[in-house]
Amino acid sequence: MNEPVFRRTVIRLSGAVGIAALAGCGGPGDEEDEAQPEDETEDAGEWEGVDEFRFEGRTQAWTGVEPGFLAGEENPTITLIDGNEYDFTWENADGVTHNLEIRDEDDNIVDDYQSEDLSDEGEETTVEGVIASEEMVVYICAYHEATQVGDIEVQTE
Repeated sequence: MNEPVFRRTVIRLSGAVGIAALAGCGGPGDEEDEAQPEDETEDAGEWEGVDEFRFEGRTQAWTGVEPGFLAGEENPTITLIDGNEYDFTWENADGVTHNLEIRDEDDNIVDDYQSEDLSDEGEETTVEGVIASEEMVVYICAYHEATQVGDIEVQTE
């Protein structure tokens, strides 16, 4: 049986390969240019007031709508605060069947947090009362697992 490879793992491996391939390629003084600003969404304070996420569902990706700092991002990584309650609302944006599930690292749905299937463009549904827990690792569409999947990071206060 093949085990799923989560996007986070692929990204980590790609980064490691990229770093190894580029090692030693910089010239003198390049070290100063290597510092990059942290991603703004990594700031835990930014996530504290968030209690609802809104997405548009398309075959190619979940697109962030709310909170505003996720607007337009494809499959954004979201941060939840352990024990806080959230609603996940999404709209079918392409008229193809989609659903939203919250899964753990073993690819199991956490606490039955899944939406109904929607097939009509413009339909909307919400998974209400999601209590964040450390076992949550992705939000995903069961029909488009390779393209409609975003990482969940759970922080403890």
